[in-house]
Amino acid sequence: MMRPVVVLNASYEPLTTVSLNRAVLFLVKERAVVVEAVEGATIRSVDREIPLPKVVRLVKYVRVSYMHRPRAWSRRGVLERDAALGCIYCGSKKDPTVEHIQPISRGGDPRGWMNTAVACLFTELPVLLALLTFVALRRMEKGVEVTA
Repeated sequence: MMRPVVVLNASYEPLTTVSLNRAVLFLVKERAVVVEAVEGATIRSVDREIPLPKVVRLVKYVRVSYMHRPRAWSRRGVLERDAALGCIYCGSKKDPTVEHIQPISRGGDPRGWMNTAVACLFTELPVLLALLTFVALRRMEKGVEVTA
């Protein structure tokens, strides 16, 4: 019975998954408490009965080292992440640039991993032209002079 058990930090941040044996060891040594258990299933010993854990939470906060934190957003990181996939529009790997899926001007996250992807220059140009046309039309509706 080697089912994985999710381990949460004392602040309920997910840390890792461990084997059932290791999770039970945490519980027996009182280093963790059960957050979620399998209904109707228990582990019995001579002097105690422990619910079969799915998720356990550590009692003491464990400081996560810098190595285990998510990587900070960077243009280079996006290009490396999507290098094998290529352009999100056409699949080309020529002339890669970073494209914001939801434009920053419309509330998109400027440095978010989920809001950026790789696009090639040739398919990004029509998108940019459409956005510029939209902005120009909005300014003309408001009566603002449009200069190139």
